[in-house]
Amino acid sequence: GEQHDWLASHVSDMSPQEKQIWQKQTLHLMPGGAGVDSMAENYGDGLKLLLAAAGCVLLVACANLANLLLARGLKDRQQTSIRVALGASRRRLVRKALAESVTLGVLGGLAAIGVAYGGARLIIHLAFQIGGPQNWVPIDVTPSWAVMGFALAVAVVTGILFGIAPAWITSHAEPIEALRGSRGSTGTKAKWPQKALVVAQAAMSLVLLSAAALLGQSLRNLQNQNFGFATQGRYLVWTNTQLTGYPVSQMPLLFRRIDDRLAAIPGVRSAAAATYAPMSGDSWNTGIRVEGQPEPSAKEDTSAGYTRVTADFFDTLGNRIVTGRPITEDDAPTTQNAAVINEAFAKKFFKGENPIGRHFGPGKMKYAGMFTVVGVAADMRYMAYDFDKPVVPMFYLPESQTAHFDEAPLNSGDTWSHYLYNIVLWAPGHPADLQAQVKRALTDIDPNLVVQGVDKYQEVLAGDFQQQSMIATLTLLFGGLGLVLAAVGLYGVTAYTVEQRTSEIGVRMALGADRGTVVRMVLRGAFLQVGIGLALGIPAAILAGRAMAGQLYGVRPWDPTMLAAATVLLGVAAFLAAVIPARRAAGLDPVEALRVD
Repeated sequence: GEQHDWLASHVSDMSPQEKQIWQKQTLHLMPGGAGVDSMAENYGDGLKLLLAAAGCVLLVACANLANLLLARGLKDRQQTSIRVALGASRRRLVRKALAESVTLGVLGGLAAIGVAYGGARLIIHLAFQIGGPQNWVPIDVTPSWAVMGFALAVAVVTGILFGIAPAWITSHAEPIEALRGSRGSTGTKAKWPQKALVVAQAAMSLVLLSAAALLGQSLRNLQNQNFGFATQGRYLVWTNTQLTGYPVSQMPLLFRRIDDRLAAIPGVRSAAAATYAPMSGDSWNTGIRVEGQPEPSAKEDTSAGYTRVTADFFDTLGNRIVTGRPITEDDAPTTQNAAVINEAFAKKFFKGENPIGRHFGPGKMKYAGMFTVVGVAADMRYMAYDFDKPVVPMFYLPESQTAHFDEAPLNSGDTWSHYLYNIVLWAPGHPADLQAQVKRALTDIDPNLVVQGVDKYQEVLAGDFQQQSMIATLTLLFGGLGLVLAAVGLYGVTAYTVEQRTSEIGVRMALGADRGTVVRMVLRGAFLQVGIGLALGIPAAILAGRAMAGQLYGVRPWDPTMLAAATVLLGVAAFLAAVIPARRAAGLDPVEALRVD
């Protein structure tokens, strides 16, 4: 109500667009305890993806634990049968088996605390890899005790859940089995849970590997896209000229001196400054009004990004002028206010017409004739977000000219836009100690000119993709861990199967089976499980790709190349895991094998 009353008292100051929508405006209050809502929006999907990947790894590890306990229980089945025959209750046997699984879970959870410290440092390293003023924030990398307590509780609970089935199966040994010595007495009923667990491990590992492959290719596509400007041999200088105390009227002369002085450094071909440079992480925006066009409706998106630049800005970045001319030294305070627009701006606001000589302005129709279009530059990827969307409309104003408005807020914004924060250097020679030379050059001009950093433009772009890089790297680590665990699980089950079938293998070899036949027999059994896992994992991987489609750039969620690569990698790991026990089985002495029982 108070907001509505306040808006009603300012109707006379509103633009036509604001008058159309002010009565529909609402104010939403949200609790601040969970942090800034935009951060949750930006990072929520990525964190959910990592949580799902961590959950898959947890399940694969739990399957290994269950297989380990099941194999141990089956191996000691005869001993368990003796205990049952002597009067041991099945409840006591289950308690004993569960105590072992819980102990393993607790020990694993405690060992993971050290991994948590290293993992937290790794995540911080992945999230903040480059310099630049926006990253100079100290961050405490100590893991939360609450989170570690939760993780330890999860380890205990999973130890219980995945220990119940093996404990129940092994405790149901019959006393009659105490009188049997055959390895084959356990039967197929005891083997299928182990094989089912291997199948599940293979399926989940394929999902993890496929997700890692998709995210890795997406990251490469992001980093190798056409940004519309050259990065080779380009550097970005971070500074803050507000600290000099110069009035805005002296800023054009100051930046002319800065550009000339930096261009004189050996190895530097040119220098140009901007309020903010492409992909620097900043964004200045305003609504656009075009002279000769009607007032846009309130629902129409008229926003465009803008920045002030010095002469040689486009040449320094290697950006092409499509038509007209770039901003030059001739754009003086006494000449008409000039502007260079990008192709997206021309397409959106001039509908394919020749924009050279046309006029536009910010905010209100009375300013629609403020700027004259003198050139159209090729689109540059300027904003460090929405990479899956087209380049936004953008216009560039000369540092040497000033716009005059009737409203104080607009004048204030124009004033601040003259304090340029970024300087782009074209230094194809890659001068040694460039940062030190830049600092000396600016100090010579004014000791109050502070250089906050000098970064290669490739590093700046890498910083723009830190979130994607972190998610891709961690998913790859999870995928690799899941692959190793699945291979270990397959190896364990195959080795256990070979041990259980020692007598059978001895009989086969005594009847004339050669080593190759034995190897193929063992591998066939192992790959049958992996094959079923792949049959289940491929559609699951496709569904997972669709679920994380918002995290992908330039790659299909069901990309056959990535899926095939993950399948081949899993197949190779499965072969290596199964070939060791297979070769061991082929190396058995038939006589010794027949004496086992």
